[in-house]
Amino acid sequence: MAEYQTIQEEQINTKDLIKKVIGVFKLIGNEWRLLLISIALGTLISILLDVKELKDTDYTGEIQFNLESGGGQQMGLGGLGGLAGAFGIGGGATSNDLFSGGNFGLLISSKTLYERALMKEVLIGGKKTLFINFYKDSSDIAKKEWGGDLLHEPNLKAIKYRFKPKSPNDFTKEENILLSTIYEKLEAQTSLQSLDKMGSIMVLSATTNSEFLTKVWLETLLKTLEEFYIEVRTRKTRDIYDIQMVRLRELEGKLSSTDRQLANAQFQNQNAVDPTAPMRTMQLNRSNSYVSTQYYQQLAAVEQIKMQLINQTPLFTVLQPVRLPLTQRTYTIGGNTQKGALVGFFLCLVFIIMRKSYKELMN
Repeated sequence: MAEYQTIQEEQINTKDLIKKVIGVFKLIGNEWRLLLISIALGTLISILLDVKELKDTDYTGEIQFNLESGGGQQMGLGGLGGLAGAFGIGGGATSNDLFSGGNFGLLISSKTLYERALMKEVLIGGKKTLFINFYKDSSDIAKKEWGGDLLHEPNLKAIKYRFKPKSPNDFTKEENILLSTIYEKLEAQTSLQSLDKMGSIMVLSATTNSEFLTKVWLETLLKTLEEFYIEVRTRKTRDIYDIQMVRLRELEGKLSSTDRQLANAQFQNQNAVDPTAPMRTMQLNRSNSYVSTQYYQQLAAVEQIKMQLINQTPLFTVLQPVRLPLTQRTYTIGGNTQKGALVGFFLCLVFIIMRKSYKELMN
């Protein structure tokens, strides 16, 4: 008996569902004029947006480069082994190395690297300026992000603000807010991809509203990446070099002192009658010889560390530099009309259903 009631209830629910669906189609048929108007409005709005985008031209540029790590090992085979795995190529092993695997893809878009690039001086029109100020003046961030809208006033303080050379660690709260806005916009405009399956040739690309801005940004970011890579890769060796240089300066001072003492002793011993003078000269000779040997050994060690620094320094080879003119993004007027028509249709459908439900509730 219970099963019969359940089947009967399911049949009733199915009938109600079919009736509701039929009712929706009848409702659409009755309101076909309103639907056509909504579809036309959605299509018109999409065309207007396409026309607006046509005025905001974007330019895309790219740099192809190869990175050879210290010791003559190419990226993807040595110091950057596993980078191909960051782009879904091959089976790179997981590593905690900052420049290997998926870490490299995160590094190129990290805020630390962008901060260095943004605060780097660039030569524009024969004058040096911070890139962050050049980006504020040349990009459309003043119009889109800080230009305001119907509900918000333009951020004139952000538009007129000029950054001064200093470390990002010394930024004020307001400067950090401006920097975060610029970083988010630039990070979305920049990408890094692998050109080949081995991951040895990389393509760094960017898209902005200015040809020259795109070119300067790509060159600045790649230069910053190279400097940061060298700094990290050679940090331990440079620390050892500094320690060895301190030791070399100490030995240089001692050698200079013993040379001076030995020269004075030999000059004084020419007319001296002191029987201990020759013995003192011999002691100074032994001390001078010992310090001299230590000094030249230390000098050789420092030279060896210099060669090691050169060997550890990676070689960035630009295979295809970015040159003007750049690729211009083209827009097709009416290319989004289908999306606009669908949006207008569904919004109108929701309005019709809500209006019918409201009338039924009121009745």
